[in-house]
Amino acid sequence: MLSTQKDHLLTTIPNLSRLPWVGSEFNYAERRLLIVGESHYAMGKTRGEYEEDLLRHKNPDFTRKLIEETQIQKLYKYHLLDNFWQALFEKQPNKSEVWKHVSFYNFVQRSMDYSSFDGEKREQPNNADFKNGWAVFAELVKVLKPTDCIFLGLKASEGFGNLKTDNKVTEFDHSYAPKIGNMTPLEGSVTIDEQMINVSFIQHCSSFFSPQSWNPFLQKRHPKLIDFLLTKV
Repeated sequence: MLSTQKDHLLTTIPNLSRLPWVGSEFNYAERRLLIVGESHYAMGKTRGEYEEDLLRHKNPDFTRKLIEETQIQKLYKYHLLDNFWQALFEKQPNKSEVWKHVSFYNFVQRSMDYSSFDGEKREQPNNADFKNGWAVFAELVKVLKPTDCIFLGLKASEGFGNLKTDNKVTEFDHSYAPKIGNMTPLEGSVTIDEQMINVSFIQHCSSFFSPQSWNPFLQKRHPKLIDFLLTKV
């Protein structure tokens, strides 16, 4: 299910806190999708519980374990990804198959404080988190070489232009698409280290996300990717 073939390169990326999930067939796939979430959230009703959860988050394999437990073993729900698959395919795929062919990581490398001792906390990423996120992303895609990249959240799109400063970027283009509901998606492409990547930013796939509203946008932006993945799932 999981490929560790490029771990020797991934572990050299500065400030990459957790290794991405990379499906066992991803590196050889005709279309290679990198799904980019936003943040991990450290929780706890007491300071001790929070610090214990934060320690778990520091495990380099934390993201991989999350995908294994929610998508493969199905030990608990991960609504963010369920909503995303519904938007991409208009149905839930065979997850044991689809995760062989895609990759996933979270853009923000620092865990957000969602603890509930001393009051409910809902920490949000700051400008430094996003700046670091783009630096990490640039190095990550040089290793993974995705053909398609879909960001599950619009906030990171504000810094998309940061990629132009990387000396391996030879082509860069982006534009805002028509609004979907009250959200404005960003679409673009970047060629980095000789790999062209089709990039889309969509609404965060949380409880207020409408998969059916976003499906036409994704169908238009990533038709070859969707056709390829549907032959696998």
